[in-house]
Amino acid sequence: MKRRTFLASVGAAAVAVGLPQTAAQAKPHAPGSCAYTWKNAVVNGGGFVPGIVFNETEPNLIYARTDIGGCYRWQEDSRTWKPLLDWVGRDQWGYSGVVSMATDPVETNRVYAAVGTYTIDWDPNNGAVLYSDDRGETWGVAELPFKQGGNMPGRGMGERLVVNPADNAELYLGTPGGNGLWRSRDYGRTWARVEEFPNAGNFVVDPSNTYLADNQGVIWIDFDRIGGKIYVGVADPADPLYVSEDGGATWQPVPGAAAALGEVDGNRTIPKQSAVDNTNGYLYIITSYDPGPYSGAPASGNGGQIWRLATQTGEWTDVTPGYNPRGVIPGFGGITVDRQNPGTLMASTCNNWWPDEVLFRSTDSGQTWSLSWDYADGQDRTDRFVMDSWDPRGCPGTARTRARSTRSSTGG
Repeated sequence: MKRRTFLASVGAAAVAVGLPQTAAQAKPHAPGSCAYTWKNAVVNGGGFVPGIVFNETEPNLIYARTDIGGCYRWQEDSRTWKPLLDWVGRDQWGYSGVVSMATDPVETNRVYAAVGTYTIDWDPNNGAVLYSDDRGETWGVAELPFKQGGNMPGRGMGERLVVNPADNAELYLGTPGGNGLWRSRDYGRTWARVEEFPNAGNFVVDPSNTYLADNQGVIWIDFDRIGGKIYVGVADPADPLYVSEDGGATWQPVPGAAAALGEVDGNRTIPKQSAVDNTNGYLYIITSYDPGPYSGAPASGNGGQIWRLATQTGEWTDVTPGYNPRGVIPGFGGITVDRQNPGTLMASTCNNWWPDEVLFRSTDSGQTWSLSWDYADGQDRTDRFVMDSWDPRGCPGTARTRARSTRSSTGG
């Protein structure tokens, strides 16, 4: 019907072109009499939204980053997302690729975005860190001497950019391409490489393919607030995790990290994301043989795991879910901890592909897991949740999710 309407409109316009104008039709408009108001067109859909970042101290302060479409702030009153980078122009189009975001837990008006779309010559410019003191209404730019890859492989990993909750003037940035770990001590205005950090990473997806040959580098930074430690995940299966116990002055490999995080079923793996439980003293880390978002499962065996590190004792525990409806686990893509309910966490597969990714939920620090969906009889899929498309404004296309009873899966 839309097609017919469009064609009919074109036909009517064509007929109108052939008709002689009357005096009334030919009367010109006075200059400036037609005023136009330009607004963003609402598009209820899109591509990759690799990261959603919640402020840890202010409710409903949420940011979303996209691979090529800028970043957004949640507006609770209207329940809409506000675009924050529409000011980016043609000359710096790469700033629309947002690698990572950080929201300040102390001064909550402060927000930061690491930007740059490609680490190869598709983007002619270097990357930058954008800083804002008013929740993204206005931005300053701290240019970097290297490129960043908001639309490169591994864009769902991280977060690479973080605010130190013990000193919110200090930020850390993990970088790709062998550029190492960077730090700012003035709210993101200036940056310098942390020369004491010993490992810039070495993991590449495919050295023979220009787009896939980039060193995934330093992936994420997380903070143990019980013991004051800083943890850094690195794309190096032989040395994937480092810790500093003196505020970033010195760094050491974490004992047992390579055995836990660097391999599964003969597949080399890297630590893609972390989540810290500062009540129970756990650091959760997901691994994968591929940074995503393209490859499926490895040729054989599982492609990733979930490990739990007791931050005060150094004990490692494999808490990988023991069941995936599709069979092997291709790898993991995300993990988060419920800070209001210690011991509750969720994780997702990465590239499970057909028929869907799996969300795992644990309420006992990873000892057992429930699944978002499963197969019932034969190949009939049974969802373990209910999608509710109702919206208080009467708008279609939004949803709320309610959990049902779930199948339990014991961690490995």
